[in-house]
Amino acid sequence: MSDWRDIKDEIRARLELRRVIEHLNMGPLRKGSRGGWVMACPFHADKSPSFAVDGKGHEGHGHCFGCGWSGDVFAFWQAQRGVDFKAAVNDLAMIAGVRLPNDVNWTMPARPAPPKVEKRLVETEERPRLPPLRHLREEECAELAASRGLRPAAVWLAARTYKRAAFSMWPMHEDHGGTWSERRSGAWPSWCATDDTRNCAEFRRIDNGKYPRKDGGEIKTWSTSGKKWPLGAASLDGRKAVMLVEGGPDMLAAYDLLDQHGMVERVAVVCMLGAGNRMRDDALPYFQGCRVRIMVDADPLKDQNEPINGHLQPRKIPGMEAALRWQEQLREAGAAVETFHIGAIYEPEHLAEWYDRKRNAADVGILHSGLCDADGVQLKDVNDVVKAGAVLVYDDAMSESARCWDF
Repeated sequence: MSDWRDIKDEIRARLELRRVIEHLNMGPLRKGSRGGWVMACPFHADKSPSFAVDGKGHEGHGHCFGCGWSGDVFAFWQAQRGVDFKAAVNDLAMIAGVRLPNDVNWTMPARPAPPKVEKRLVETEERPRLPPLRHLREEECAELAASRGLRPAAVWLAARTYKRAAFSMWPMHEDHGGTWSERRSGAWPSWCATDDTRNCAEFRRIDNGKYPRKDGGEIKTWSTSGKKWPLGAASLDGRKAVMLVEGGPDMLAAYDLLDQHGMVERVAVVCMLGAGNRMRDDALPYFQGCRVRIMVDADPLKDQNEPINGHLQPRKIPGMEAALRWQEQLREAGAAVETFHIGAIYEPEHLAEWYDRKRNAADVGILHSGLCDADGVQLKDVNDVVKAGAVLVYDDAMSESARCWDF
């Protein structure tokens, strides 16, 4: 009996995505600056070419730097023709000249079942020791909301209904016996972003101030180890729609945003603490069959031309790179993933040249300006979106994407 995976590999070896696009008369394709091709994206209203085919880092795939769609030739055919995987293999085999045997085994490998969660608690070796935590009181929720520009009711919802924020006095000291006590130098009322698993936690002052350091400096947050764990992943409670954000403040803002749209009960909020982290492998099965929208933070392009210790540092866009990293992991885990860029969407060829230091940030073209407030100030994250409220300024493409809240 023939295995469908062998047939898939043969088709992929014979049939490039560029050829399929030409077969569907969806061009024109033009040569990109990094060896691939670019065209207007077929998955959203694209004013200028933002869909890259066989671009650097996406060989054998198509990727849109505008709407975030990404996939191989089979995913592309399924999306364009509205067919399932088996039909896509049959169709593409005809185009590629691959003969399908009559005894194909179409059995798909079983995906790993989500790990069993006992009492909503995941026991892992990475779980850190935490100081005492308690519920945020009403007046503390109000103070935290005021410092973040959110509604007190939304902070109460995040903290008390969904248990994503708790109260602690920080910094604390843990002695050798495992007992926590306040430091003599002082402690501040703080809120802790965490979830039921206690795999990780991030502490911030409720008044949005900074913690003093011994060297005279200041720090905004203190985090435990285990930050690869996505907060809330183990508590989706059967909900298939997920909003993924980065950072504790954006997690609170996401609850405010969803509550204002009447979707907080059916859209789960998941939070990664740090754009530089990959998701832990044991968290990924929770997302199987889910639709995930990643809210991409706005990161300004910085040329970074000054060497450090004699070496030029690589140029980075942490928010965008994090979104692409998590998107790849989640899709491999069986989730449908889309990205929503709060900030600007750049001309892909210009962006590639900027990465290679062949173009300065000021010369990188912008396809979509992203979200701005009424004064034209660029918004940076979900917290900014909530504070701007109903006075957001969109271009046509961003406006259409922002309205698609029906998960």
